[in-house]
Amino acid sequence: IPERSDPASRFPLEGAWDLDVGSNSIQAYSISPENEYFSVSFDRQTENDNYIELVLEKPLDREEQAEMDFNVIAMDGGSPPRSGTTQIHIVILDANDNAPVFTQKLYIGQVLENASEGSVVLSVVATDRDAGPNGDISYHFNQVGGQSHSAFMIDAKSGKIRLTKPLDFEVAESHELSVRATDGGGLSAICKVLVEVVDVNDNAPELVVSSFSSPLPENALPGTVVALFTVRDRD
Repeated sequence: IPERSDPASRFPLEGAWDLDVGSNSIQAYSISPENEYFSVSFDRQTENDNYIELVLEKPLDREEQAEMDFNVIAMDGGSPPRSGTTQIHIVILDANDNAPVFTQKLYIGQVLENASEGSVVLSVVATDRDAGPNGDISYHFNQVGGQSHSAFMIDAKSGKIRLTKPLDFEVAESHELSVRATDGGGLSAICKVLVEVVDVNDNAPELVVSSFSSPLPENALPGTVVALFTVRDRD
């Protein structure tokens, strides 16, 4: 039975057979044990021409219960009454009624600026309660272009994010990415990824001379400014 079947939907069943006639023939059907999802409808045309239907009483949810088992009992009107029982096995067919859900709304990873191409930065993970193709998830960047996205690639199946080129802390200390997870039915979810670049001591100090007095008079007083310079390091 499809998961999205509407309440009051009817599903025909094969009726029971009773060789007796009159009040000793089949008089009623019931479900055992009773459940909140199904009832049984019985329309008696002739002595042994019974039109039986299962009636759906409330919406099904495959993610809560994928299968159901119960009995349908046919009861005659004899004294004492006799009954026959058949087992009903219901398989609820999945509908794509659940979107993927990421385990985190924000993923934060760190990577050394000298990490090589192909290095794994982190993995994003999403789950989907649906079954089959409706629960199959693929990952891709939600936005393309720009310096941040060009430095990374994502595996569509595993959600692993890798470097496509070395990063440079001195150019950008962090990169923000947007990842979309899409299931087989087209439903999707988005998460944010923040990649923090860890500085590596890959720059030597630089000395910049602003001014320098030369030659210096021999009678220069102590404290006389001889040179002015600055030192900087990009790390």
